[in-house]
Amino acid sequence: MLGRGEGKMVVVGRGKKGGCSSRTEEGGVVKDSLRNDPRYKSVKHEDREFLFNEYISELRAAEEESEREAKSKREEQEKLKEREREFRKRKEREEQEMERVRLKVRRKEAVSSFQALLVETIKDPLASWTESKPKLEKDPQARATNPDLDVSDTEKLFREHIKMLNERCAQEFRSLLAEVLTAEASAQDTENGKTVLNSWSTAKRLLKPDPRYNKIPRKEKEVLWRRYADEMLRKQKLALDQKEEKHVELKSRSSVDSGRFLSGSRTYERR
Repeated sequence: MLGRGEGKMVVVGRGKKGGCSSRTEEGGVVKDSLRNDPRYKSVKHEDREFLFNEYISELRAAEEESEREAKSKREEQEKLKEREREFRKRKEREEQEMERVRLKVRRKEAVSSFQALLVETIKDPLASWTESKPKLEKDPQARATNPDLDVSDTEKLFREHIKMLNERCAQEFRSLLAEVLTAEASAQDTENGKTVLNSWSTAKRLLKPDPRYNKIPRKEKEVLWRRYADEMLRKQKLALDQKEEKHVELKSRSSVDSGRFLSGSRTYERR
């Protein structure tokens, strides 16, 4: 009869040869390949199940260890794949951000270049986009046809430029009004009582010789003149009212002082 050590070698050897696993050998079930082996019979009866169960336990432990290693390997591979995915996403985001910044810089440069072209080319505040567009597109530096600018962008920038020119011309016209339509000029009446502050035609005669007069539309000229004239008339009226109030106040104070003097003289005479 074989001892436990030798018997275990028999069970292990036959188990491996027969493809045993912890799932195919449960409890006291013994495969026919073991039962028919002469060495199986040489193991003591009381040792057979013990040795078999011990083998199954070791086999199950080995399988569990193998599964743990496989699971750990799978998890490590998943982590590696996840890191690779995150790296690709981060790289993609960085590239997109870099491209966005590049486009922004290029657009800013394109806008600045087109604005410079407008300053060089468009000096008339009455210019139209339809008439100016072909002229701008002839620029040898192609600043009006830059691919980083849409047609809508160039038209918008053109209109902003025209607006700036109009504002500048309007400010120059206001300066012209202040220089020409002075208080002295407004005090000069024509035969029919017209002045530079109540008659646009009268004011025009003084303003026309200056080149600043022709830089803004006709309707806008009259509107700006009317605002200026109204403000001048308001200031003149205010100054006149204040002068009259001061005159009345001085006259009233003089009357009071005279009354006091007469009253004092009579009192002195009685004494």
